[in-house]
Amino acid sequence: MMCDNLFFKIVWVIVYGITAYFTFTNQMMMAMYWMAGGMFAQAVVDLIYHFWPKQRKC
Repeated sequence: MMCDNLFFKIVWVIVYGITAYFTFTNQMMMAMYWMAGGMFAQAVVDLIYHFWPKQRKC
């Protein structure tokens, strides 16, 4: 992660926690959807932070 933003770190922990829940309850398709969606969202947020003006430190 490019930015040490506590809010986004908490969001990613919740998303991956939901993924783990679906994994351990044998709902693998939902777990894969959550994992793919979470990874895509994390990549998009990192890309936006990369191009965000560097006026203040993250």
